[in-house]
Amino acid sequence: MSTASVPSQQPQTSSQQQQQAQTSPQKVHVAKEILHVFEEYKVGVKPNSFIVITGTTAEPGSKYPPNTFRLCLIEDVWLTIHLNSSGYLILKAEADPNPSNPSATKYAISETRPHIQAPFESMDGLLNSVSGEYRSRFQERLCHKLEKVVREREKEGKGE
Repeated sequence: MSTASVPSQQPQTSSQQQQQAQTSPQKVHVAKEILHVFEEYKVGVKPNSFIVITGTTAEPGSKYPPNTFRLCLIEDVWLTIHLNSSGYLILKAEADPNPSNPSATKYAISETRPHIQAPFESMDGLLNSVSGEYRSRFQERLCHKLEKVVREREKEGKGE
């Protein structure tokens, strides 16, 4: 599971160099997006479960396309996710071999299966669709933020 590509044995033609130059900004954007996902959504997945399977280029013979990563839902379901121009696609979902709550894992797998190969515009959409625990934590965080805004506005109102 290396993220490096195998160097070409033949010199690149000018058309190959032009194509590479054209896709480099896209590759950088995709790599940044994957890093953003790792940081932004760590609250909704198992700690230290993000794994990049293929970087912006896949090695020849790889069974996964470029920009593929794995993460483990709080419910102990491992998702293999591919990021492309259509968004995020779940390529595979499998139960952790040693789930902490087997019934929650079984339920999450059943929630995930209908969404395999369906594009999601955002990771929020993907995680909200397949993880009840993520939905719960997301709602909890949203409520805390709204409560904070209300308290700040109340303080501002009392200060006038």
